[in-house]
Amino acid sequence: MLWAGCAATNAASLGVSYRALRRDEGETVFRPGHVEISRPPTDVRPGYRLTLDYHVEGAEPRPEWACFHLCVEAGQMRIDERFRMHRDVACNFLQRVRQCLRAHGVQVRQDILFGFHGLYDPLYADLREQLHLQPGEAVDLDRFLREG
Repeated sequence: MLWAGCAATNAASLGVSYRALRRDEGETVFRPGHVEISRPPTDVRPGYRLTLDYHVEGAEPRPEWACFHLCVEAGQMRIDERFRMHRDVACNFLQRVRQCLRAHGVQVRQDILFGFHGLYDPLYADLREQLHLQPGEAVDLDRFLREG
């Protein structure tokens, strides 16, 4: 693999993109505002390509929304969804992606999205930076349950 979690997170904070490629595990591409993950099919799971683009909207210094564009190709299934999340719950975007996949009939095992959580670390770092999220910032629990 061409990168490690800490290096990828540091790359994100510097605005650098990276690409990781392993024949047995697929490919991961990250640049601020974009992550792409592809996995080849195996005997136990179908292959897929997931692309997630994101940006923030709202006035500085505290943008209000994180806007996402999800595109997934899994076998013959094609998904193209857009959604937005309030800034305080935006880092729960993987749950929203999972719900979207299930709503379209894609069988999602927990480890498909959440097992590769480390791949999303630079995205989290970039999203927190764009939203100006601070450690310990309050989360509206009602909104978290509603939007998550």
